[in-house]
Amino acid sequence: MTTFWSFLLVLSGLIFVHEFGHFLVARAFGIRVLKFSLGFGP
Repeated sequence: MTTFWSFLLVLSGLIFVHEFGHFLVARAFGIRVLKFSLGFGP
């Protein structure tokens, strides 16, 4: 069971970094970002 929770934690961290990358690139190109969300946004 520990392996499952470790996998879930690592996967969540990777998803966060991936989505944050979208945020940073948008800001770098001057796109105004109103909300930061994981998965499907508002």
